[in-house]
Amino acid sequence: MFDIGFFELCVIGVIALLVIGPEKLPRVARTVGLWTGKARGVIRTVKYDIDEQIRMEELKESMKRTASTVEKEFSESVNKVEDSFQEAQQEVNEEVASLKKSTEENS
Repeated sequence: MFDIGFFELCVIGVIALLVIGPEKLPRVARTVGLWTGKARGVIRTVKYDIDEQIRMEELKESMKRTASTVEKEFSESVNKVEDSFQEAQQEVNEEVASLKKSTEENS
């Protein structure tokens, strides 16, 4: 994120030593370190939350695609079964008609 090298850190340290003084510098450095750690923690948490939201959206999209595919395959299967039942009903009706015809002819 920031490109701060060793030389820049040394310059910042010398300026801080001159401005703050040697007595307060360790306390200020500790405070800055704590604030930096807290900022990194907040950034890490926000980044994790954003990644989690992205994964959730991708999962929702995947589930929608899968659901539409399953629904399509299910309706195709139902149509095939309905067609099979209609064919079977037609065959049964034809058999019943032929049996009626043969019983009428025998009577």
